[in-house]
Amino acid sequence: MLGRAAITALQLAALAVFLVPAAASRSMSQETASSEAALSRGRLLAQVAEPPMSEIYSSEVAAAAATVRKIRWRVHLATGAPDCFERPILLVNGELSPVLEVVQGDILELTVRNDIPADYPTIDPGISIHFHGFNMKNYPWFDGVGGIEQCPILPGKRMTIRFRVNEMPGTYQWHGHNGADRMDGLVGPLIVRPRGAPVVPVKYDGERTLVLNDWWHTEAAALAMSLNRPFDAARVTKDSGAWAWTNNPQSLLINGRGFYGDCAIGPGGSTALPNCTVPQYWVPPGRSTVQPQASAVNPGCTHTNVTVAAGKTYLFRLISPTALVHQSVCFEGHEVTIVAADAVPIEPIKAPGGCVDINSGQRYDVLLKADQRIGNYWIYTQAQYRNGTPNGYAVLRYNRAPRKLPTTPPPQPGTVAPWTTEQTAQIVMSSVLLDSKDKSAGGGVYRTAMSKMPPATLTMLLNITQPLMNQTGQLRWAINNVAMQSPPPCEALLDLVYENPKWFEENVVPASLYNKPNTAFNSSALGVQEAKSGRIDVFLTTNDKKKNPPPIYPTAGTHVLPLKKGEVLELVIQNLNANSNNGDYRVPAGANRTAQEQHPFHLHGHHFWVVGSGLGIYNAKANASSLNTVNPPLRDTATLPQGGWVVIRFKADNPGLWLLHCHLFMHQFMGQLLVVAEDIEGIQKLERPKGLPECPATCVYNGAPWSNSAVQKEFGDSGFELPAGGR
Repeated sequence: MLGRAAITALQLAALAVFLVPAAASRSMSQETASSEAALSRGRLLAQVAEPPMSEIYSSEVAAAAATVRKIRWRVHLATGAPDCFERPILLVNGELSPVLEVVQGDILELTVRNDIPADYPTIDPGISIHFHGFNMKNYPWFDGVGGIEQCPILPGKRMTIRFRVNEMPGTYQWHGHNGADRMDGLVGPLIVRPRGAPVVPVKYDGERTLVLNDWWHTEAAALAMSLNRPFDAARVTKDSGAWAWTNNPQSLLINGRGFYGDCAIGPGGSTALPNCTVPQYWVPPGRSTVQPQASAVNPGCTHTNVTVAAGKTYLFRLISPTALVHQSVCFEGHEVTIVAADAVPIEPIKAPGGCVDINSGQRYDVLLKADQRIGNYWIYTQAQYRNGTPNGYAVLRYNRAPRKLPTTPPPQPGTVAPWTTEQTAQIVMSSVLLDSKDKSAGGGVYRTAMSKMPPATLTMLLNITQPLMNQTGQLRWAINNVAMQSPPPCEALLDLVYENPKWFEENVVPASLYNKPNTAFNSSALGVQEAKSGRIDVFLTTNDKKKNPPPIYPTAGTHVLPLKKGEVLELVIQNLNANSNNGDYRVPAGANRTAQEQHPFHLHGHHFWVVGSGLGIYNAKANASSLNTVNPPLRDTATLPQGGWVVIRFKADNPGLWLLHCHLFMHQFMGQLLVVAEDIEGIQKLERPKGLPECPATCVYNGAPWSNSAVQKEFGDSGFELPAGGR
């Protein structure tokens, strides 16, 4: 086993934090020089050079002929301390979260090699890369979801991903989609440049990219394992341990930088708002009082420094790959205008108070004019709905301003309110797009954005609950009472359907088996740690409640929503109390738990129209007046509000198996996802790519029990075996 000492012996060769596209030239700053000195001592410190003012894409780039863009990625393990706390992290070619930049119409040929040690602890061996926001039409095998479209790339193996970029120009993100890799650093910006003049021109002098991430001092696998233990309100010490929440992140990073000591870290699951002081720009070596594993030889770290020139206008690309946190990012003293959401242009709108609400998986493009006095200003990000989470800080520095912190006090957590559903509804489609006469411009998503939203041909309801599974005592997140088991049958589900279009029908569980009173029926894989390829029960969600009634009792299996070619689905996602639909939550036994959380729902393979959202229980007649059928935004990630509902609509015009899931990793891992099986007949007409990864002999389910002894076996005596009562 690869223990803690062995992991930390891996030294960081290079760590670049992104602020501008990778192709840009970079100049060395004094801070970068300090970084070189830090790296020479064999430790992390992430630094970034300031971009030149000419860093915007040129007409020559935009008008260039289509090319094959060949890129090689080596994903490997290193030691880093993005927030001054040393821990193992995942890098790509020696960089933390490099930018992936492409041009519309180009062929991307990305070869990914997995050099993560085979014995590095994980909840699901292997990696995969998802192009978040890309529709991937005609390329469903390269959507990058381990166990659904492909088997993961195992340690020591490689895979070449090759497809034409037929997406709308704009801001996206890439990230790992197998196991919990994106929580350990396998994530980054994905930018599509336009070919020719953009349909909606936006004038600016320069670009900046801000990636807003949450960060824990414990590796993701150890955090995820505690979520699968049997729920035990008394937290009794036993080998199976007790379910334990991951608690709030230790820091919020801006472009891979921060300092956990900026705010007082509350021990355990404290929800008190921390007091943030941000005492220094350069943090000297030190040890955390509540995180004893912090490196005693940490050479220090800095906050991200974003330099602008007075009088210039900048396009800021805001990207959130967070695992848990919905946040507001604010620009002190500056107005920002939102011009695009999830890569699609919207009617320009001023962000209230210079703050933009951004949920996990979402992206916003905003314009900022550097029209204030030359000086230093706070860029800060605040968690919403997660009291106890510290703020993240960066510095907006004008050229010729001294390199130091702003003179104003650092904004504190809890000072910025989240957007209301009414404020969110102000984000609407760009009128320039809707009025465009050239429907052939841009990619397929552009053509969809330029079209009026079609009427729905069918409507479905998805109820979101958090049941306790009677068979195992495990707490799960469920959609229509089904907690998704993944990977489904230890083979790529898309391959099974490609080879046998009737696979779902042949494996569906008859309603008579699971809708009988007092039944103990459940998926045989629930609570199983490892298994070989085999049958996993399939549950269908359709609009035919007689043929496919939803489970009366919480169950687990492969959850499928089938769609025929050309159908236009209006999907109502309803947030219900945690133990609704017979989801007994036993705190104590039989207690009626009414808690709810917000959920950012992301759909693969599509952008969808966000028709509306609101609070309470959705009623089609009563809520009709609040729905936007004229110019709703076209997005790929929409927030289901706490105590409310969201209505989305999309057309089944993309053959494939596409995940619909909460983008909070913990919720996804606990079962909050389903597969949209779209145009099965159309899948048969596609050509399966060659060279896809071979499937492993066994797979690890997301319902694995991960008892104390199992965790110790996986992690060895590394210090990451979890205590008996959880953490």
